Amino acid sequence: MRRKLTYTALVKTATLACFLLAMPFCVSASDTTHIAFTSPREGNNEIYIMDTKGKNLRNLTNHPARDWQSAFSPDGQWMAFVSNRSGANRIYLMNRNNNVIRPLTNHLASKGDFDPDWSPDGQWIAFSFNQAVGTSRNDIYKINVNTGDLQQLTDTGYNRFPKWSPDGDRILFYSLRKEENDLFLMKSNGKSIRRVRERRFGGGQPTWSPDGKQIAYRMTDLAGVGIYIMTDDGQNNRRITPENTWGYNPAWSPDEQWIAYELEVESPWGNLNRDSNIYLVSPDGIETRQLTKHPTRDRYPAWVPENFLSVAPTVETQTTLWGTLKKSGSD
Repeated sequence: MRRKLTYTALVKTATLACFLLAMPFCVSASDTTHIAFTSPREGNNEIYIMDTKGKNLRNLTNHPARDWQSAFSPDGQWMAFVSNRSGANRIYLMNRNNNVIRPLTNHLASKGDFDPDWSPDGQWIAFSFNQAVGTSRNDIYKINVNTGDLQQLTDTGYNRFPKWSPDGDRILFYSLRKEENDLFLMKSNGKSIRRVRERRFGGGQPTWSPDGKQIAYRMTDLAGVGIYIMTDDGQNNRRITPENTWGYNPAWSPDEQWIAYELEVESPWGNLNRDSNIYLVSPDGIETRQLTKHPTRDRYPAWVPENFLSVAPTVETQTTLWGTLKKSGSD
């Protein structure tokens, strides 16, 4: 007579399998949410990953160069990031399965490339393109990750931090143009640029809510630098981080329950020993959680798709962490 496995037996079997394989990629359903961030805690900027309890820290890049500003493809197959490993600041792509790293923008005639953000269909990366030395121009471009097709989206002022809307139709970005310092929206082809909201203090470093109805961003005001939320038409503007603290680089969680950001408790002005840590805050500003606690600057949080953690085991990678799967194909 064939016996049926109970639910408890199945869970125990799966747990035992994870233990026997010694696989960090065998992740249970209750521990699939992770955050990447940038930190110089080992001497130079590297990209790390941790769970939402601030545990299980791993170094993803592990390279002598400076690596920062991670962004993950919608399917979880690739991580885009900025690095100076070729000398200039360029955007690179890391494949989650084999750790192969390839340059994406090293052929461009720019001073540096920053702020990568994937389109929802995974075909394009929008980024900021720093013009040649001696100019103050910074424009938003997008590049096709498969063909290398490059398109310029802005052509005036200083522009940074592009963020695709969840439907892929619009791009939100920061711009300093004609004495206006604020958030702007444009179509994904660079047309129909408009300011999101008229106000005294401009905003920067925006991120969309997953439903595309709200925007979280950084704004400087009399209460310090804080994380604010408003609707996509500029209404219902409110601060969600404590006053007299300094918050930067918000990132909305896929389930809309949290916003990750970096927080400095002490004023950065004149502070020679600046430090910042990664925090979570609920969109209503009521709940908060500190994830890192380190005397250096932990910055640029980014939510990691589950698929990025689900590396298929092979003979060579069965017991290898991302932190040691480093650069066999990266130079």
